[in-house]
Amino acid sequence: MSVSSAFFVATAIGSPARTDSLRPEGDVAPATEGGSLDAPKRGLRGFISNRGSGNMVDETLQAAFEIKTACDEISRKLLRWHWEQKPGAHSLDALLKHLAQRQKESPDYYDRMPDLSGKTSWQQLDTTLCMRVLLDPEKDAAKPLDLLGNTPHPSAARRACNAVRTARNEAAHAADRTDGTQAAILFNEAIESLEEGYAGTAFKTSELEQYYRMAEDFLSRCGAKKPLASAKAEEEEPRASTRNRNGTKPRSQSRGSGSSRSGNARRTNSGRSAGRGNGSRSRGSGRKKQRRVHYSRKMAVVLVAAVVLGLVVRAVSMGLFAK
Repeated sequence: MSVSSAFFVATAIGSPARTDSLRPEGDVAPATEGGSLDAPKRGLRGFISNRGSGNMVDETLQAAFEIKTACDEISRKLLRWHWEQKPGAHSLDALLKHLAQRQKESPDYYDRMPDLSGKTSWQQLDTTLCMRVLLDPEKDAAKPLDLLGNTPHPSAARRACNAVRTARNEAAHAADRTDGTQAAILFNEAIESLEEGYAGTAFKTSELEQYYRMAEDFLSRCGAKKPLASAKAEEEEPRASTRNRNGTKPRSQSRGSGSSRSGNARRTNSGRSAGRGNGSRSRGSGRKKQRRVHYSRKMAVVLVAAVVLGLVVRAVSMGLFAK
């Protein structure tokens, strides 16, 4: 086999050590702390796209790398916030001890995890590790923590964690423009899920606005159309920001609700007036019927009187009353 043939086979097959448990067909991508994309595309698609890659493809893959970096940052914030909300120790060392214990209790769930040795900072944690802890079902745990269950909105929190993990996986394994565009769309959906599950808790409004701007930038750079859900969220965001600290509605909304109530009242009153009109019309028609009946009775009396009078006149003319 020639050197060029061996290179083609190796490139087409890809890396043999692909052991990401969250996406079995991909590599475990290391934690990201920023920087620019400087990695070859993997697999047969990577071999083909590398031959004819242009500026747009490079820009899309750069955006995918930045999405992966942003998802790692979000995952670290989520895990640290949840970890500090639980009772007990809140240090990174306590987290690593918890992970070591859970690996013994649930080896299948924690199989193929990133290496924990040498972890001395929260910045060294990636989405794979953070989401493994947050989404842990803890079926075999001696002391379950239930990190997501101890939040105001557990279901929304779980959806947000899954959305961030999905977007990060798509971005980490992006090999062409299509993959990068899909990662941008998933990242936008992940930010929307974060707003539903963690607005005002793990993330401030200003932080969410920053991530929304990042999502718009990624969508623009990847040439993706903005999903309708994102446009709807942007329309609702200014309304939510106009609420005061007491949680009351703005005056414009109050006036709107007042006008709607007045409109309903007007419709109700008009309905009642219409009902009264119908009732008056029915009573008027009843009076007309009574008049007709009364008039018919008078005519009958007159006709009977005329008949009797005619009979009397006839009898007189025949001399029936002569003595």
